[in-house]
Amino acid sequence: MAEIVPYLAPSATLIVGLSVAYIAWQQWQVARSKLRLDLFDRRYKGYEATRKFLAVISRDARFEDSQLFEFYAGTSDAEFLFASEVVDYLAELRKRALDMRLHQKLYEPLPVGDERSRHVQAQHDQLVWLGDQLTAMSKTFRPYLGFSNVM
Repeated sequence: MAEIVPYLAPSATLIVGLSVAYIAWQQWQVARSKLRLDLFDRRYKGYEATRKFLAVISRDARFEDSQLFEFYAGTSDAEFLFASEVVDYLAELRKRALDMRLHQKLYEPLPVGDERSRHVQAQHDQLVWLGDQLTAMSKTFRPYLGFSNVM
């Protein structure tokens, strides 16, 4: 027994060191998972703001300034959360929504005729495209919101 006493102290130190390393690794894993969950939450808010905005357009065929600003606020940090494809997609949504509104404002005071019909058709084309995005947007956001991104 006296022969193993000199080996116990270094063994105990090794066991404590390994335990501390294991606990540190677990804490790192928890912190990493929390970061991924926080990132998912922030990305989902952008997705939800986009979905809400498109739903309003699909339902009402128009949107209010407050709804546009809500969309802007919900997607304003997209460049920090998503790759350029999503940022470009959101910019395209904004552009087409504003184009839709512009054509709507232009045709409303016009009398029936070719110019009015041209603006009505342009507004309708944008409305159809934006309405289609309500289902198509999932494909754009899926790589960032899949369940594998949370775990």
